[in-house]
Amino acid sequence: MTERKCSCSKEVTGTIPIMRVIAKLDALFAKDEMQEAGRVLEYWEGEARALNDDRGLLEILSEEIGYYRSTGDREKGLRAVDEALQLLECTKTCDSVSNATVYLNCATTMKAFGRAEESLLYYGKAKEVYEKLLPSDDFRLAGLYNNYAAALSELGRYKEARIFYNKAIDLLKNKGGFGELAVSYVNLAQTVYDEAAVVGANADEETDRLLDLAYNCLEDKTLPRDGNYAMICRKCATAFGFFGYFLQKQELEERAREIFAKS
Repeated sequence: MTERKCSCSKEVTGTIPIMRVIAKLDALFAKDEMQEAGRVLEYWEGEARALNDDRGLLEILSEEIGYYRSTGDREKGLRAVDEALQLLECTKTCDSVSNATVYLNCATTMKAFGRAEESLLYYGKAKEVYEKLLPSDDFRLAGLYNNYAAALSELGRYKEARIFYNKAIDLLKNKGGFGELAVSYVNLAQTVYDEAAVVGANADEETDRLLDLAYNCLEDKTLPRDGNYAMICRKCATAFGFFGYFLQKQELEERAREIFAKS
């Protein structure tokens, strides 16, 4: 990790309009305009640095961490992770939901770029704060459990991964109306498959059941057919293709294309 001098003691000369920036980014992501989103992030990163706005810079770095994970840019993604973690250390506290969310984002990108073992520390930090400060049915907990489970599964800790995937599934089922439930089902199916492969077992029945549940979720007519739904379809399409559900894969990819085209 590159050392970064803490600038918390530097005079802050202004702050960036972070809520407006995030709203702009959300609009661009909804239209799948990734290059423009990258330009927006680079611009406001520079502005935050010029103003010595460490809080704003941390928010921008957190957005960049997710952005570079999506675009597959390992070098820039991990560089943003390392600087965000140093800024969090500078604040001397993780005991806020916003800081815990940055830890979660860092952990998820670490896992995506081959640092799953290291990511567990930061998933743990996020989990401690989320479970302490958020309502037990808060949607953000489901995101934490899903991502934490993915890291555990990659490390071969399948029993623990199942526990956290099922926590996410139970939460989303009880709240209702979330396409992310489909993501939980397909991720659990992958864990079931991987666990069975280790011992040479056949898990077709269970994986088929989970994929059926996932597809039924995406067929829910009450779900808004928006950019978030399109991104969920893309994620799930990859899993359906892996398991040989090529018609479903094609259908989900087409749904995503149509939504982004209309945007």
